[in-house]
Amino acid sequence: MKRFLLFLLFLPLATQAQLPEVLPLDTILARVERVHPRLRQYDAQAKAADAYAAGARVWMAPRVGAGPFMVPYSANRRGEDMGMQSGGSVMVMAEQGLPNRARQRANESYLRSQANVDRETRAYTRNQLRADVKQNYYDWLMLQKKLHVLEKTERLMEFALRSIELRYKYGGEKLSDAYRAQAALQLHHVEEMELEGQLKERRANLNTLLVRDPQTLFYIDTTYHLRALDRSLDTTELAQARSDVRALDQSLVRNQLQQQLERTAARPEFAVQAQHMQGLGSMPNQYTVLGTMSVPFVPWALRQYKANVAGMQLEAQALREQRADLLNQAAGKVEALNARRRAQYEQVLLYKENVLPAVLKSYRATLLAYEQNTETFSAVLQAWETLRNTRLAAVDQEQQLLQLQVEFEREQEQ
Repeated sequence: MKRFLLFLLFLPLATQAQLPEVLPLDTILARVERVHPRLRQYDAQAKAADAYAAGARVWMAPRVGAGPFMVPYSANRRGEDMGMQSGGSVMVMAEQGLPNRARQRANESYLRSQANVDRETRAYTRNQLRADVKQNYYDWLMLQKKLHVLEKTERLMEFALRSIELRYKYGGEKLSDAYRAQAALQLHHVEEMELEGQLKERRANLNTLLVRDPQTLFYIDTTYHLRALDRSLDTTELAQARSDVRALDQSLVRNQLQQQLERTAARPEFAVQAQHMQGLGSMPNQYTVLGTMSVPFVPWALRQYKANVAGMQLEAQALREQRADLLNQAAGKVEALNARRRAQYEQVLLYKENVLPAVLKSYRATLLAYEQNTETFSAVLQAWETLRNTRLAAVDQEQQLLQLQVEFEREQEQ
C-alpha cells in the first residue's frame, strides 16, 4: 500500500519531467549562438590568428656548424714545402640573425588583423543564422495560428452539419447537402494535415540550427507581439551596424598593414657570425667574427617590393569600391523593405479591424437566415468557406509582415 501511495505521489513529477520543453525565441537564439559549428569555426580561426601573431617577434633560430678548415690534401709534403709541419684546423661556427624590429611589429599587426576579419565574418554569419531562426520560428507561429483558425471553423461546420442531419431526418433538407458538408469537412481535414506537415518541417529546421536530432520534440512560446515600424538607418548608421561592411573595413586595414609589412622588406637585415679554428699540428688557434648585412634596396631588388605594394594598393581600391556598392545596395533594400512593411502593416490592420468582422457578421446573418428557413444551405456553405478563407488570408497577411520584419532586421542586423 505504501509503494502504491509513493507511486501516485511521484507520478505527476515523472509525467511533468517527460513533457517536451517550451523554447521562447530568445532561448533558441542564445543556444544557436552557443553551439552552432559555423560560429565556433570562426572563433577558432580568430584564436589561431592571435596565436600566429604571438610568435611574430621571436628571434630567428641560430645556425651552428663544424668541420675541417684549410686542411691540406698531403700534410707532410705541404709542410716540407712551407718549412713547417701543418695539419690545418678544425672549425666551429655559430651564426645568429638579428631581428628587424620594424618588420616584426608590422608582421605582428598584420597577423592580428586577420583575427578582426574573422570576428566580423562571424558576426555576419551570426546575423544570418538569427534571421533563419526567426523565419522558422515565426512560420511555426503562423502555422499554429492557421491550425487554430481551422479548428474554430471546423466547429462551425460541425454545428451546421448537425443541423442538416436534423433537418434531413424530418424531411427538411436534401441528402446532397449533407454530402456536400461532409466533403467540405474532409477537405478541411486535408488542409489541417498539410499544415501539420509544414509545422514539423519548421521544427526540424530549428532542431538543425540547434545542432541536435531533427526529430527532437519541443514547443515554442506562442505569445508574441508585432513590432512597431522602425525607421530606416542612413548610410553611416548602416556602415556601423552591418558586420559585412565592418569586415570589409577590417580587410582594408589588413591591406594597409600588409603594405607596411612589404615596405619593411626593403630594409636591410643583419647577422653576426663567429668562427673558431682549433689548430692541428703546429697551426695556431684562430677566430673570425663577421657581421653581414643584406642589401635589398638595390634597384634590381627594389622593383619587386614596389610592384607588390602597387598591387596591394589596387586591391585596396577594389575593396573600397566593393564597400560602396554593398552600402548602396543595402540602403536601397532597407528603404524598399520599410515601404513594403508600412503597406503590409496597413493591410493587417484592415483585415483585423474591417474585413474579418464584416465577413463574420455575414456568416452569422446567413446562418440565422438558414435557421429561419429563408436561406439555402448552399449560401451557408459559401459563407463558411468565405469566412475560413478570409481568416486564413488574414494570417497570411500577418505572416508576410513577419517575413518582412525578419528581412528588415537581417539587413539592419537588429
